[in-house]
Amino acid sequence: MTVRPTDTKEEILRLGTELIQVYGYNAFSYADISKELDIKNAAVHYHFPGKEDLLAGIIDQYIQRYKELGAKINAPGITAKQKLDVFISRYTDLCEQNKICIIGSVCSDYNTMPESVKTKLGELIEMVLGIVEKVLQQGKKNGELDFPETARVKSLLIMTNLAAGVQLARITGKKDYMAICKSIIDQVSS
Repeated sequence: MTVRPTDTKEEILRLGTELIQVYGYNAFSYADISKELDIKNAAVHYHFPGKEDLLAGIIDQYIQRYKELGAKINAPGITAKQKLDVFISRYTDLCEQNKICIIGSVCSDYNTMPESVKTKLGELIEMVLGIVEKVLQQGKKNGELDFPETARVKSLLIMTNLAAGVQLARITGKKDYMAICKSIIDQVSS
């Protein structure tokens, strides 16, 4: 028997996330997971009875990661621009790995998802937007950032540009993605 470096459930979540980010939610099956992990299909179903259960587990992991990111960037002594740089770097990492953001990856399937997954996805999106919005509000209040829109609208613009930029980089190249990142910072710099 092969010793696994992590437990099966964590490996399924890791691989499920990777498959969604590389191919999209509807472009893989449990058979792909079981083959890659060299486990039986029943083992995948044991941990995640349905594909929506797997997606819910992945979203839960992202919620936890963004809670940790929010705590990190709200630490004292970090400028608003540095906070935005930390946030943007998450998307840059995706771009470097030729992956796309989990939110962007599953949004096209939103209308066919069960309500429980839609609720979790909505929670994740509001959390991410809230983190960016808070950085923008504080930065504007402190005179570090300047922009004409409300912080909410500007956070929506930043998020859509980053998510779309990562997707477009697959076609147009990373240079264009980096230009988008620079433009985001330039647009809010005072």
